Amino acid sequence: MFLRDNEVGGRVARYLSPGQRVLDYGSGTGLISRWLAGAVGVQPTLSDLVEYGNRRREFPFLKMEDPFHVPAEDGSFDVVLLLFALHHNPYEAQGKVLAEAARLAARRLIVLEDTPTNRIDLAFNAVWDKVLNLRHGVPTPLAFRSVDEWEAMFMEHDLETSHVETYRPMWPTLGTYHHTLFVLDRERSGATAARGAE
Repeated sequence: MFLRDNEVGGRVARYLSPGQRVLDYGSGTGLISRWLAGAVGVQPTLSDLVEYGNRRREFPFLKMEDPFHVPAEDGSFDVVLLLFALHHNPYEAQGKVLAEAARLAARRLIVLEDTPTNRIDLAFNAVWDKVLNLRHGVPTPLAFRSVDEWEAMFMEHDLETSHVETYRPMWPTLGTYHHTLFVLDRERSGATAARGAE
């Protein structure tokens, strides 16, 4: 999965700074956090419901007993990452996960999500989601949303979208459907969203 780490990490790294405290919410193996620690110099903490056997052990780990609660204080992290985590929750639960991530983030959330744009995209997306998560027993409710639907949810949680980028990843899904990167900042009074710019 090293090629995937490079692809995801390279897109996320542009919106992080050295020394930042970063929570990887729904971290899985923690491989992306390891990549970001090495490339950017962030200080990752991993958090998940499942303790993966191949999880990176060099970082702090917050074991979650509840998918909607991470055992940490409000604003404990400069940045919270939700990397392909939201769609593993049913539609009605996604807002709860987002609210918890927003509670923990002092400054910024970075969300990466599968955003199929048509039926063919959706079919490939569903197959890859099942295959890639089967061995870890991760739920796959196929609760995908469009870019506009995600942005509407972010707005409901008072998150300012400062950057949106949709692309077809090569690894591991060989460009078969779209991903979208959202950079979300805590709303500041009088601030206006600058879509597509940092």
